Order: sequence, then structure tokens, then C-alpha cells
Amino acid sequence: MLLVGSVAAADVPELGEPETRDEVRRRLGEAGCELVYSPASERWLARLDGPVPELEGHDPVLALGTAELAVLATCWLHLRFLPGEGAVQPPSSGEAWVDPDDLAELLGARLNGTGLPSVLERLARAGYLTLREGRVEAGPLLDTLDEPGAADQARGLVARHQRLAHLRRRAAELDGGEQDVAQD
Repeated sequence: MLLVGSVAAADVPELGEPETRDEVRRRLGEAGCELVYSPASERWLARLDGPVPELEGHDPVLALGTAELAVLATCWLHLRFLPGEGAVQPPSSGEAWVDPDDLAELLGARLNGTGLPSVLERLARAGYLTLREGRVEAGPLLDTLDEPGAADQARGLVARHQRLAHLRRRAAELDGGEQDVAQD
């Protein structure tokens, strides 16, 4: 069941026992997989512990290409990381969400002609996202993308983005000041 989809923790209480969990991890490791727990949805799943190998005639159920990875990274940032950092206040409903139009604007060029609606549908079928009433919400598996160091990397990238944005604003201010002096 773990290899085909996620399983509610309540349905496999034995994974709550360290000995059983260690044995399952060991066996999955022998097959090139790892056991992952999603605290937000209280679900277990197994996933490959590396990239999907290229095999002739093998069609993975969900092949994450550039478009899917870009959407997942952006959704993780907006639905998990930024709210966790207190950088974004969740809406009054309590659950963070992203407007698909905002995603399209943020990711337009990175989708390489792949339609955002079809990417969102594939990621929703896989359990990473939930599409509800014109909103994109975290699916039960989105927090399984939380890798050790992912939040640290995201903090570094956000800080870099903020520094660059500040420098751009400052440069624009200076350019505006130079134009004012030249006009005088």
C-alpha cells in the first residue's frame, strides 16, 4: 500500500512502534525507497530515495518534469514555508491557499508551454495539492517535500531575493535623483 499511495497513520498503527518502523525503513531502503511521514495529513508513504531511473519501456505513474517541480516548489514555498516563518498570514479560514492566476503569473516562462491547469490536476491526483473552489491548497503529501535543510535553503533564497529587491529599489531611487539633478 505504501508504494502505491499514502496510508493513514490510523490504518497502520504498527508504524508508530520504533522497531516496526525501523524494519519497514530497512526493507524499503533495500528497494531504493524511503519511508516518509506527513504530519499535516497524518499519513505514511514510501518514495524513491533518488531520481527515477531511466528504463526503456517504463512509464512512471507521475513523472515530475520541470513544470511539475516548479509548481511544487512554488506551492511549498507559499503554502508551507512562508506561513511557517510567519512571513505570510494565513487567510481567515486558517488554511493557506494560492490563486492559480498568481501561480501562472509567477511561473509563466518556467512551464515551457505546459498548461498550468493540467500540471495542477496531475499534482492533485498524486496528492501533493488540493484544488478547491478556484484555489490551490496543500494536499496531504505536500509536506513530505520537507527535506532536512530545505527550510534553510529557502531562507537563504528569500534573503537573497529581498537583498536584490532592495538594491533594485535603491538603484531606481538613485536613477530618479540623477534625472532630477540633470533637469535642474
